[in-house]
Amino acid sequence: MKHITLLYIALVIAFSATSQNTSNKIDNLFTDWKKDNNPGGVVMVSHKNKLIFSKAYGLANISYNIPNEKETVFNTGSVSKQFTAMGIVLLQLEGKLSVDDDIHKYLPELNDFGKPITIRHLLHHTSGLRSSPELFGLAGWRDGDAILNDDVYRYLYKQVDLNFEPGSEYMYSNSGYILLAKIIENITKQDFKSWMKEKIFQPLKMNSTFIEEEYLKINTKIASSYAETGPSVFQSVENTDLSYGASNVYSTTSDILNWAKNFSQAPSEWQKAFSLLKTLDTMDNGKKNNYAFGIFLDDFFGNERVQHTGAVAGFRSIMYSYPVENLEIVILSNFTTNQLFKMADQISQLFLENKSIVNKNKFTINPVKLSSEGLKKHEGMYWNDIDNYSRKIYVENDTLWYLRTNNNKKSHLIPISEHEFQMSGINEKLIISFDKNTGKMSMITADNTVTTFEKYNDKAHTIKDLQDYTGTFYSPELETYYTISLKGDKLFGYHNRFGEFEIQTLKKDVLNWGGMAISKHKRNKNGDVIGFEVTINRIRNLRFEKRQAQ
Repeated sequence: MKHITLLYIALVIAFSATSQNTSNKIDNLFTDWKKDNNPGGVVMVSHKNKLIFSKAYGLANISYNIPNEKETVFNTGSVSKQFTAMGIVLLQLEGKLSVDDDIHKYLPELNDFGKPITIRHLLHHTSGLRSSPELFGLAGWRDGDAILNDDVYRYLYKQVDLNFEPGSEYMYSNSGYILLAKIIENITKQDFKSWMKEKIFQPLKMNSTFIEEEYLKINTKIASSYAETGPSVFQSVENTDLSYGASNVYSTTSDILNWAKNFSQAPSEWQKAFSLLKTLDTMDNGKKNNYAFGIFLDDFFGNERVQHTGAVAGFRSIMYSYPVENLEIVILSNFTTNQLFKMADQISQLFLENKSIVNKNKFTINPVKLSSEGLKKHEGMYWNDIDNYSRKIYVENDTLWYLRTNNNKKSHLIPISEHEFQMSGINEKLIISFDKNTGKMSMITADNTVTTFEKYNDKAHTIKDLQDYTGTFYSPELETYYTISLKGDKLFGYHNRFGEFEIQTLKKDVLNWGGMAISKHKRNKNGDVIGFEVTINRIRNLRFEKRQAQ
């Protein structure tokens, strides 16, 4: 009996030492968060139902020297989307909606876009709806302008086009989740914030989690958010985007950690709901989409993972759940850091095995010899009209090169036939193919994804060419004007909310608005410019009409 007792004590001591060693390794990842007078955050890790690590770092408020604590409240940003998705799932389980319903059934104010947009499309970010922050920026709203859900609805109800046909592509869109909140309100006849508290947060014992903005006036546990403007120099950042559905759930690390545990072992009455959150669907073209209902489903070194990140004002957040391993990692911070992914991945590696399947089929290249004249047939400038960038193909020292015009990095193209080349420096298939009949160039990846480029004439623009683009242009969808003028040999754009900016020509009828946006100019049968379409981040081809001078 004495030997058994000693063995038990030895095992306990060994486990304690291992746990302490793991805790030290996690803590060492956040050394920079321990500096004096810096903001920070809270980190929690649970493994197999045991809280392995829980620690707060830095200041919640620099001015008043208030430290972050384990129960400090943070804005979770887009981590909020999974809670909105859960609201939709609960209504489906109650028979009050179907995710395959046309959203016009609940949102009749939206325009008819030809093909129905379903609730499922909103959940998966495959609706084609333009994303709300970009709409406001293009309309002239500045940082600091307050944005409410009613403002978002007003713009969305004016949209007459989509970025793409519903179900055909994935493009992350906050607008979809803001509309999901509206659908919940229209069905339940309740305020979204109070309904979410009653149906989700309270039943799941997330007692420190809320959406109601009024709490911000009285809740002293909410961290202030900061942007790092220089080494250890921080500036307070106010969150003025007050829209809900896509963001603005306030919570604690412990509440999010407890939520994350439900992906591996939810209470019996919640198991079906959490299972439905993990619904994946393929797009119309058969391609996979790893965005489920408010969450990303992927893997980390072969380990199944549920994850999402968030960013709003100076707040940053990340939630990882590994259902098979019963491992949950949550980091909430109150300053602009891009290190959360790296830190969460490093924590993951402390607990997980590498289950990756190594592909033993090596990709082999069988190069052929082409003459310099044969290579020069492919020279030229090529334009990707979907993502709006160009590539230059040229011959130098009897070698064909692929130049990335945005960063001047180049790759050697290895000929494998007269018209096909393997890109060098890539450990898998990446074929550049030239069509001699159409002049198009295609990039074909290992999974057979094809990106197409059109060959174009890269001649310099004359003053007369530039003059064609000048004038005043109006968008009925955004109710805003832009003016383009020529000063000397340069084009300038102007908006009354943020002033003047330089415009560069990329190719004929395609202009770059100082890195902010791309405009593609449209002409009538006489060759006169009659308007343009603007693309900016998650907005594609939003139309502006040329207006006659008053």
